[in-house]
Amino acid sequence: MLAFLVIVLVAGFVLISLIEGVGKRGRGGRGSRSGGGRSGGAHASTPAKSLGRADMAQRWAVIEATSQGGAAGLKSAITEADKLLDQALRQSGLSGDTLGERLKSARPRFADRGLYDALWRAHKLRNALAHEVGFDLVPSQAKEALRDFERGLKHLGAL
Repeated sequence: MLAFLVIVLVAGFVLISLIEGVGKRGRGGRGSRSGGGRSGGAHASTPAKSLGRADMAQRWAVIEATSQGGAAGLKSAITEADKLLDQALRQSGLSGDTLGERLKSARPRFADRGLYDALWRAHKLRNALAHEVGFDLVPSQAKEALRDFERGLKHLGAL
């Protein structure tokens, strides 16, 4: 029964992501930016609707369910957790065009240097997954990154 629930949640998440992606491209989103500066992408500074704690918690529940789907599920969960952290940082009013720049701006908000460093490691893992051809994801490393994303989101008050 749990496996069926996970499959349904993952399939729903993928379907929603695909529908949102097509809609964004059709409305002049990521795929049709014009002008100078950075190209569009998951970390480019674009208007996003503000999410309340309940919405964040709901998205986190989907991320957790997705992470149960083997290597592909872990990869997707890390990508989505990274996006959720970016959303939380944006909503905190931090400046920067990318998640990396916003994380740098967030340094003073983290008295726990270990948590701050852990968030950087988790973000760098996401970057490796997205940009390095043939990156070999170690499941224990992925699960640790997801725990770090969750700790960071809780610290920021998003969860």
